[in-house]
Amino acid sequence: MAVNEKQLGDALQEIAEQFHAIDKSLAKIAVGLFALKAIVALQVNPSAPSQALKMIQDFENEIAKLDPSRSERERVAEVLEILKLIDKHGGPKQA
Repeated sequence: MAVNEKQLGDALQEIAEQFHAIDKSLAKIAVGLFALKAIVALQVNPSAPSQALKMIQDFENEIAKLDPSRSERERVAEVLEILKLIDKHGGPKQA
């Protein structure tokens, strides 16, 4: 089955829209996670929550180093950045 430029453009636009929706959802999750970290930091060290937050971030970094799917997520993040650029500049050109 041959695919013309319009079909390809439509498919790429659909993919870009889906990635954009995923990106928005991930941003909401990240905000929620940061709020949870702040709450935990306040509970761990009420007098110096920024130090507790630093400890939490250091712990996260150590765990991330052990995560075998980290490189895959980094590649997905790169693709999302490219799609953001495409979206910012008007997306694929339609026939």
